[in-house]
Amino acid sequence: MRRSFLLMAMILMAMTGWFSSCHYKDLCYDHDHGQTPDDNLLLVLDLKLELDVDLPVSDAAHTKIHVPTYMVVNFYDIESGALKKTEYVGPYGGPLHVTPGTYDMVVYSFDTEYTQERGESNIKTLEAFTSDITASKQPLFSLVAKDDTTSAPGPIIWTPDHLLVARKRVEIPPYSEVQRVITIEAGAQTIVETYAFEVPHIVGIEYTQSVDAFVTNQALSNYFGRDEVNASPATVYFPVDVNRKDSCFQTTFNTFGKLPGESRSYLNIIAVNSDGKPVIVISDITEQFSDTTHIIVIPDTVVIPPPASGGIAPTVEEWEEINHDVPIG
Repeated sequence: MRRSFLLMAMILMAMTGWFSSCHYKDLCYDHDHGQTPDDNLLLVLDLKLELDVDLPVSDAAHTKIHVPTYMVVNFYDIESGALKKTEYVGPYGGPLHVTPGTYDMVVYSFDTEYTQERGESNIKTLEAFTSDITASKQPLFSLVAKDDTTSAPGPIIWTPDHLLVARKRVEIPPYSEVQRVITIEAGAQTIVETYAFEVPHIVGIEYTQSVDAFVTNQALSNYFGRDEVNASPATVYFPVDVNRKDSCFQTTFNTFGKLPGESRSYLNIIAVNSDGKPVIVISDITEQFSDTTHIIVIPDTVVIPPPASGGIAPTVEEWEEINHDVPIG
């Protein structure tokens, strides 16, 4: 009896249109009805991991471009620039679900150590930056920033590490009744410039305790959503490797780019001997920034004085590999 009643009720509802739905109408999937279908987009990323500079210190900090853990994918309104959707994929892309429409897509790596991002809510304010250096490093720059010529306005920031970025305008077609996945390919490359520099003539390198460097008149940040460096000045800080074997200072450093315009950039090197006495070298490297090799050489001979006590500064020799046969049993 109950089963007959349910059957009659279903027939009546069908006759009165209660079961009617746009699902059965032609062209129903030509626009979004609030459904959440499966992924409708496949993003394929080509990562450029090679640097354009032949680095003499390939293992130095901040020089290698590493494969990121994952990538952030932002979709922006093409008129207002407002953020419409954020997704996350692996380093080489992955499936996404995005409402049909036309967007400015910005993809970027999200596991950098020094480089940070902010202003994600709009493509015009999306910015890569690094923090100011710690208070312990501030006194170092005061040793060289005594001259209006070599000093620079703006903060002293950490050298950035590589941020891989891809930008592309994409058009995602309307849903169809037989859903198909759209493949979008994009190339991601670093927005950071890498330079190497060397001071090949060092006298008394065995007395060197530490070496730090500052490069003035660099771009403060990069608005990578609109592919434009920040025109505000900054000084970039980085430590320098002491190559005792070859008696030279050499390292690499990263920057968002030289400050646009006619400003001069100075490399300030501060070498401290085993007594804590600083030796300062200041070089105008403005012209070398335009060198396609991205290698800066400081020709000056730098003399590191011995400790006042006449003692011998400690040095560490390179490790030697020694093999021994170990009997077992």
